[in-house]
Amino acid sequence: MTRRQSDSDNVCSPPPYHPIFSETDPLIGPRKSSRRHQYVIALLTAALVIFGLVALLIPSNNPSDPNVRDRIRKEWDIELRQHEEEVLKRINTQKRWRLEDSDRINLREQWGTEVEEHNREVEARQKRDEEAKNHIREQWEREVEEHDNEVEEGRRHEEQEKIRIHERWRREAEEHGKEVDEARRREEQESVRLREQWRREEEEARRHEEQENSRLREQWEREVDEHKREVEERRRREEQERIQEERLRLNMFWTDPESHTCTSYATREYTARLVNVPSNYNRRVEACMATPVQIHGNEYTPKWCEDHGPNNVIGHWEVDQHEPDCASYWNWYKDFVLSEVDGMQRIEHYLENIPSGGDWKEFCATTPASFRGMHFTGAEFCFQKNYGTYGHWVFADDSCN
Repeated sequence: MTRRQSDSDNVCSPPPYHPIFSETDPLIGPRKSSRRHQYVIALLTAALVIFGLVALLIPSNNPSDPNVRDRIRKEWDIELRQHEEEVLKRINTQKRWRLEDSDRINLREQWGTEVEEHNREVEARQKRDEEAKNHIREQWEREVEEHDNEVEEGRRHEEQEKIRIHERWRREAEEHGKEVDEARRREEQESVRLREQWRREEEEARRHEEQENSRLREQWEREVDEHKREVEERRRREEQERIQEERLRLNMFWTDPESHTCTSYATREYTARLVNVPSNYNRRVEACMATPVQIHGNEYTPKWCEDHGPNNVIGHWEVDQHEPDCASYWNWYKDFVLSEVDGMQRIEHYLENIPSGGDWKEFCATTPASFRGMHFTGAEFCFQKNYGTYGHWVFADDSCN
């Protein structure tokens, strides 16, 4: 039973029993109403009005109601469209799943094909490698067999030749005993000579091999030393560049340049003091070695430096240009024949213009000399005689023979 039916049944049912009515009341005719009876009637009327409004406001579920059927039909249409959309989505999903399954199957078949092709290629390559190895092995075996055959053939020929020679020697010995003895002696000498020759050749080959190994070892050592020198030179250059940057940043420069005595041929010693050096700078010697000074219009870096503390770094230079006062020279010379047997000759020179305070041995060893088309950077031997300095040279002269 629907809600509307229940409401209509409630309206048509008889009113409830109330004690205000009595069986003695007349059924027809006017009856004197009381206040309580009027109040009850008003309540019943209000209840009926409220029930009617509620019945109109609350939708009915009675299938026989056209509005209910229309609403149910619209709900069914909405559910049908939703169901059709879900069916379409499920069909599309199944189609996509079938496509993905087909793609996976195709990809698996493609992978299987590629694996089979790869296996065939591997087997073919292994087969080619095995055939190549077999071919090389067969070739090597043929070469070994040919070599053995050649050795065997040579030995057989040698044996035959020995047999023939021995047979000839036997016949000759029978006919000429002395000639056979002489031939045997010559054979022994030839064998000794051959053995000696083989020994010398073997020793020569071993010596050449040792020389080659020694040459390769020396070459490798030279390459290692060259690499070490390059690394050390690169490190030194980087260190000098860093020191040079620090020196330029700190604006270090030389002051109080002084010239000193001549040290060797056309070479004089100079000194100067490096200033503007910070007191806490711990690379004073490196900065000294990297700072050039200008002498005679040319720049020179120190040959060595002395560190006597801050603001007392002394640099030393040996300048071998534009120093005419330090240039000694050879004046006259004499020829002395040492031996007419081996053709050795001695030339003696007298050295002049040695600077005051200079080492005569150093100037004698560094003053160049030229004679008889030969040039020397200095004397081979130096000595003093009668307060004079002499140098002499010993060389081979074919004209002395």
